[in-house]
Amino acid sequence: MYLTFLHVPAPTFYQYGDKLFTFAQVGQWVVVVRAKDHVRDFYNAPEDVLSMEIAAEELLQLHHTVGRQFCDETYHIPAIKTSLNQNLAEILPKLVDEIERGFIDVVDSKLGNDGDWKPIRALDAFTRIICRSSNRVFVGLPLCRNDDYCKLTSHFSTNLLVCGPMIKFLLPEFLRPLAGIVFRAFFRHHERMLKHLRPLIRDRQNQRAHGGSEMNDMLTWLMDTAPADNEYSTESLAMRMLNVNFVAIHTTSKTFTHALYHLASKPFYVPILRAEAQKHLDDNELSSWTKEALGRCVKLDSFLKESQRLNGMGALWMPRMAVNDFTFSDGTKISPGTFVATAATAIHEDEEIYERPLDFEGFRFSTIREQRNDPKDHDNFEPDSDDDWKFRLTGTSPHCLPGRFFASLELKCLMAYLLLHYDVKTPVEGVRPPDEWFGPTSNPARNADILFRRIF
Repeated sequence: MYLTFLHVPAPTFYQYGDKLFTFAQVGQWVVVVRAKDHVRDFYNAPEDVLSMEIAAEELLQLHHTVGRQFCDETYHIPAIKTSLNQNLAEILPKLVDEIERGFIDVVDSKLGNDGDWKPIRALDAFTRIICRSSNRVFVGLPLCRNDDYCKLTSHFSTNLLVCGPMIKFLLPEFLRPLAGIVFRAFFRHHERMLKHLRPLIRDRQNQRAHGGSEMNDMLTWLMDTAPADNEYSTESLAMRMLNVNFVAIHTTSKTFTHALYHLASKPFYVPILRAEAQKHLDDNELSSWTKEALGRCVKLDSFLKESQRLNGMGALWMPRMAVNDFTFSDGTKISPGTFVATAATAIHEDEEIYERPLDFEGFRFSTIREQRNDPKDHDNFEPDSDDDWKFRLTGTSPHCLPGRFFASLELKCLMAYLLLHYDVKTPVEGVRPPDEWFGPTSNPARNADILFRRIF
């Protein structure tokens, strides 16, 4: 049987229980997946059947907003999915070093030396820090600290997320190519990125030609995977780097800000999380931080995962487009061209899955992990049991949507550094800044201040 398309308003995400249903967004229908078996089917579907890349291309109108060449050549994907993950241990010292410099330049510069509480515009501040720390791994020093470069990469995400859907949903198809030309001419993202990257790419090419040592960063990995006969390699690499920044900065900044709002509004978590960070991480030798040490900060991992569970990116998540006929395990079929997404909020707030699902319980997942190991020996907890991964920030399951290894590492480093150096609280004690919703999309409050005080 093929799925019947009916209009289903947002509040009925809960009404249909475990059944597949369709949800009307502006200009399109979305098949919504909620039941455990359906979510498993969804995640196990190969890219050539349910495609995340094609869904993003369509939703953001990438053929028009960034150009056809970007969509037709996808060599940046292995660099993100494989090279970056394989080099996490090696890039960690650079990541932590840039996080420290970012806090000093962005946060400490506003605090002074009087020890008083000072307001920091959270989302803006940590978007800047995350942009810098991510690009320390992507392009290295000194470009990662260049203000114009950081503004370009940060604003690209915002411009694309706003204008891409507008082009798709508000314009007839024959006008979209023209709108794309206007978008590219007005913002000049590619042209500005080329200005920054062209000298760096030429330097890397010269090093290769003369057998010099190479940087182990995203730009090098992209150069390694780029087609050898691509006559527009420099232009293509610049566009890839814009996309890598879009993937890295947008979600990570919002995820961290959500977690910070929880921490600041629930300061009783601070001493517990700080003690765990002090136990496993050497504050006097940041270069000694390791993946293994961060992995032992199970309460910190749980806190971030619980924040992501309760305050994600929206009610619908992980959109994919069917490029071939797809049949769910219950026999329901969807046809090519159909959008499919998970009902993230409904899954994460399901009382049959989570006890007291609307309550933020920062140690929800670390408690589960400890109990599944040895509840009598929490101090010597080993985080590598057979199915322990399901309850980690990076773990995937039909009930908790996936994280990314680099983003997870960056989030832990950011929060650990904050805990070791600052106290935080909300201007109104215990009141978390409310999320901002636009349709099914959620964001942390954009203009909320968090009070910081440096620990001396």
